[in-house]
Amino acid sequence: MRSSFFGLHITTSAMNASRANLHTIGHNIANIETPGFSRQVAVQQAANPLRGSMGRGMVGTGSQITSINQIRSQFLDAKFWSQNSVLGQFTVKYDIMTLVQGFLHEGDGVGISHEMDMLFTRMSELETNAHDMTYRRNFISSFESLGVTLNSTYSQLRQQKIDINTEIAVTVGAINSIGRQIQALNRQITVLELDGSNANDLRDQRAVLLDELSKYVNIEVREIETNPDFAAGRVTDPRESRRQLQVLIDGTQFISHFDLLQIEVRPRVLPSDPTITIARNPEELHGMYDVFWSNGSRFNMYSPSLRGELAGLIHLRDGNGGNHARFQTAATGSAPVFDSGTGQLQMFFEPNSRVDLGHTGMITIRQANGVNRHFHYTAFELTFNADGSVAYGTFQLYPGDLVPDPTAAFAGAMTASSGQTTSYMGIPYFMARLDELTRTLVRAFNQGEYLDGRPIPGVNGHTSGFDLNGNLGLDLLGFTDALGNWQPFEPGIGGPNFFAITASNFSINPAILSDPRLLALSTNLDSLPSNGLIVQSWGNIKTDRGLFREGRLGDFISAITGDLGITARQAENFQRSYTELMVTIENQRFAVMGVNMEEEVAAMLQHQLVFQAAARLFGIIDGIYDTLINRMGNW
Repeated sequence: MRSSFFGLHITTSAMNASRANLHTIGHNIANIETPGFSRQVAVQQAANPLRGSMGRGMVGTGSQITSINQIRSQFLDAKFWSQNSVLGQFTVKYDIMTLVQGFLHEGDGVGISHEMDMLFTRMSELETNAHDMTYRRNFISSFESLGVTLNSTYSQLRQQKIDINTEIAVTVGAINSIGRQIQALNRQITVLELDGSNANDLRDQRAVLLDELSKYVNIEVREIETNPDFAAGRVTDPRESRRQLQVLIDGTQFISHFDLLQIEVRPRVLPSDPTITIARNPEELHGMYDVFWSNGSRFNMYSPSLRGELAGLIHLRDGNGGNHARFQTAATGSAPVFDSGTGQLQMFFEPNSRVDLGHTGMITIRQANGVNRHFHYTAFELTFNADGSVAYGTFQLYPGDLVPDPTAAFAGAMTASSGQTTSYMGIPYFMARLDELTRTLVRAFNQGEYLDGRPIPGVNGHTSGFDLNGNLGLDLLGFTDALGNWQPFEPGIGGPNFFAITASNFSINPAILSDPRLLALSTNLDSLPSNGLIVQSWGNIKTDRGLFREGRLGDFISAITGDLGITARQAENFQRSYTELMVTIENQRFAVMGVNMEEEVAAMLQHQLVFQAAARLFGIIDGIYDTLINRMGNW
């Protein structure tokens, strides 16, 4: 039986529903400038009806608010997160490559090209004035000036690499911090949603954190129902729902609602033994961070699918343009040798292959069946032949990568390589190019031009000449070691000092710098101070098309600046393109989730009128009851 005050109940439900709608609208308006806030709506429906009198028909009982929902598009959120990681990657690349362009700037009166032009200008003057100490000093000073330019440029690149390395650690810390905040919000959301309601504001805070996380790494976000009965529809009560959030970073689970698998950085430890350091990549520095998951497994820093600022920083710090070492295998020469007792793998280098590897890294072996096998190593040493050429390298494999069956593992035709094969032209790429330029110049000026490691007959270097004292020439160019001592060049690729020479330590022989008489410019004692052959040979360095694979010396320097310009322009174009794309996606997201003041005011007036109408109806019904009870009750 319905209550006698049934009409008051209906009007009260109408006022309560209008009031809830007005409160929701007020909440939207109050947060119109709140970052990440999504518009909320009160879900209103008719209350459960009652059977009519005599069991015929249904009588409405008013309205009710069943939930307060936020308006978001999961599709647009996923689209935003996906593109935001790409934008983050190219933004950091653009910012840093712009700085690198400043380091390698070539223009009027500045840069390596200018110093080279000055060197060869002074060289041509020296050819006819070899007896004059002033011209000798000017020529020697040109080498000193070139050395300062190379040293400074290389040091700036190296410092930039160190700064990027620090930024990688900061980025990893930021990712973990966001993960911990999301983990804490997951706990709060779970508690508040036990009664079946939606913790909308907390979910908005979580979405803002996911937006920020997507800038650092590419993420995949899933919210799964862990109650199988609710997921299958056997239970429909919202209070039985147990939704849990999962966040994956590049396909690996980072957050599983309450659980968090953090990432961490570990500095690479390089050997201090100078007999080992010659065998490592000179662009590699102490303390460079590798990234691991907190459970000890390796984070795939060089995954081709990794994006975001973290990927951009790693590419910039480690990208070497795909320059890596290649090894002979059973199909091409010497088979790999694996010692299961010591965990050491011995690999034989292919001719003309880069051998200055990182002291730690990964060996990739592609087997005959097309399957790639990856082995991480924690130490690396070179063994040289008697003539100074490289014989083989010995790798200490990471304990988790030990080969269970070396015979099966290395059977059949294979190709093998080591070193980071990151194809991006990052800081190491340009450092390596400067090193190649430096070593080539040192070898050419000291020993004469070389072909496949052998002197070209008739082409003379400084060590084949005689100085004004009648002595054979010293090494004109070399390097300054870590102790500050000048060291000479030792010929032969793989020789003890060959890879020790870099653009950072390149310098002219201090003895020649202090005494220009030691400049050896004649190939025989009878034609002192010069017979022109050595200076002419040096002049060929500028025009020889076979000294570098790019061609002449000027072509090689132009190739460096060209590669840099292309890489920087690519980053700029992608950054600009994805910025415009992100603006479009953000506008689409705002159209769905954003609070529009005009729409909210219109809805507010609508619910205000409903409330007023319900209140007026309440007054009318109240008057009816007043008349029936207070006035007619005495009849």
